[in-house]
Amino acid sequence: MIVSVIGAGAIGSAVARSLAESRIFKLVIASRRRVEKIRHLERLGIKVTSNNREAAREADVIIICVKPGDVMAVLEEIRPQISGKIVVSMAAAVSLRLLKEAAPHAKFVRVMPNLAVLVGESFSAYCVDGGVSEEEKKTVEMILGALGRSVEVEEEQMDVVTALSGCAPGFLSFMTGAILEACVEEGLPEDLASAALAQSMIGTGRLMIDMGLPPSEIMRLVATPGGVTEAELREMERARVAEGVKSAIKAGIIRFREISDELERRMAGHEGPS
Repeated sequence: MIVSVIGAGAIGSAVARSLAESRIFKLVIASRRRVEKIRHLERLGIKVTSNNREAAREADVIIICVKPGDVMAVLEEIRPQISGKIVVSMAAAVSLRLLKEAAPHAKFVRVMPNLAVLVGESFSAYCVDGGVSEEEKKTVEMILGALGRSVEVEEEQMDVVTALSGCAPGFLSFMTGAILEACVEEGLPEDLASAALAQSMIGTGRLMIDMGLPPSEIMRLVATPGGVTEAELREMERARVAEGVKSAIKAGIIRFREISDELERRMAGHEGPS
């Protein structure tokens, strides 16, 4: 199988690299207008090109990693080359309906990865149009498996999952930054604090994934009565940290819906395929 990544910027290049390193595919192609920016990918056996049509024509599966506002132009450009093929869109907020209107004969998969794709640890939620078969879903899951973990969701859940997993590296880093500041102010070297916190986040994630422990159970196991953790959790409750976090997530969901509506309005007058 040949996979093409159109739009090999930071995320697209990471996707192409992970796919190449997985060694599951016959060939990985990466396309970018400024092809000199991705010449380094050739060392991994990736074919690089500035020709989107060529990349789409050669591939069995096409992955689009351009900005949401550029998706329709790219689909219009490669429409003849993607007929009957699986097209994976990683452009946030662009609905399956809009994708299908732009190229009715392609089979679309909408994916929301996150920044952890840079290290092969992305959580990718995806949904598919009605033309994608169960066998083709297995192909999609194989591709996403090379990038981290994936799960199929209903399209109406994409706004919430974007505010969760899509934004998680950002808001978790915000909280991480505050924790580091507190520890450094109390005399801990920043590199030591950073290493301890990063490993603690990895370990907590493994407790949730491998052992199936919910956050409430992890807190119960850590917070012995009268202990340090209990004191920290009580202070978070006093400062209403949980309410602030919930409010932040809801703000992200609202903004995602606003962006989706803006895209819908902007593309409402976009001419369909001739």
